[in-house]
Amino acid sequence: MSASGSRDALTGLRFLAALHVVVFHFGGVWFENLPGALQALSACGYASVGLFYVLSGFVLAYNYLTPEGGVKAEPRSFWAARLARVYPVYALALVLLAPTVIQGSLEANTVPVAAAKLLLGGLSALLLVHAWLPPVALYWNPPGWSVSVEAFFYAVFPFAAPWLGRLRRGQLWGAMGGFWLLGLLPSLVYLGLQVDGGLNVLKFNPLLRLPEFLMGLVLGRLFLGESPSPRHSGALLAPAAAVLLLGAFAMSPSIPFVLLHNALLAPAFAALVYGLARGGGALGWVLSRPLLLRLGEASYALYILQYPVWKASQALAEAVAPWVDFRAPKPLFAVYLGLLVGLSWLTYRWFEMPMRAWGRKHLQGWVARGAPQTPSASPGTP
Repeated sequence: MSASGSRDALTGLRFLAALHVVVFHFGGVWFENLPGALQALSACGYASVGLFYVLSGFVLAYNYLTPEGGVKAEPRSFWAARLARVYPVYALALVLLAPTVIQGSLEANTVPVAAAKLLLGGLSALLLVHAWLPPVALYWNPPGWSVSVEAFFYAVFPFAAPWLGRLRRGQLWGAMGGFWLLGLLPSLVYLGLQVDGGLNVLKFNPLLRLPEFLMGLVLGRLFLGESPSPRHSGALLAPAAAVLLLGAFAMSPSIPFVLLHNALLAPAFAALVYGLARGGGALGWVLSRPLLLRLGEASYALYILQYPVWKASQALAEAVAPWVDFRAPKPLFAVYLGLLVGLSWLTYRWFEMPMRAWGRKHLQGWVARGAPQTPSASPGTP
């Protein structure tokens, strides 16, 4: 498989991971009468957020690091590109949910209390810092907490990448293992001490999720530093990792939640990402088919818009209920999923991509103002 095909497989993987999270939030009714392993699969979609973190580190390393470990972009240019990439759809979801959140807060609280909650929740969400504040991490658009975590990763990347770039291959493998253990440590401490109120800190705190991202960054650095060869095709590694992950998902009721939520599966995620990046064999071929590629391209919109579209689906069900009973859980989820996939693609095509281009263009001034002045360079110097 070509390098382009390998990247396409990772794009297709993003859709399946996002779909797993959506089914976890809203689609459990489809699995309630199925065998226990399938019920467990639908109930552990939260674990797939860790795949996004590992994949994010890998993709950023692939796009912004040289094979020798150098960084291709200045920090301000990197941050501008990331902001243009994630913020427009993220902000759109906040706007779409605003009427529901405001109404719910006013119904549940006095006006002063509602105003205080809305101010704290809204500002922290707009500034992408709400994952640091467990009481409001899920307040406005619940899936958005993971974007707040990603924002922290983006802040760290320009400083972590040069350090990792200086490590030799053996040191990188040691760092990979060390980051995994570091990611597991808070969960193990929590299981041992059962700290009151510690669960939400453990789940959402960006610093505690950083090791998973750094594992992906190390993986990308390792990938760039070696030349492709038949033994690194990934034809066996990717399917084996996928089977391991499906087995872990099926056994999830027997695995402590905090371990599954944070870092336990990160090595398997890394193996899957690496195997697909090296071709992935039959699995890579399936994930790089045009339909999955298109769905993968819209996976960020699908992930971020899942709550606004759910609210819209409920309203639609209420509107058409006198004629068609879409309010029953299974039909409602079927309608919702179709709407979500379709609207995600339209959002990606007609909003996300144009806004990304607009944002990158208009952020160039900010980047240029922060760039060091080089009077001796000619106007045509890159």
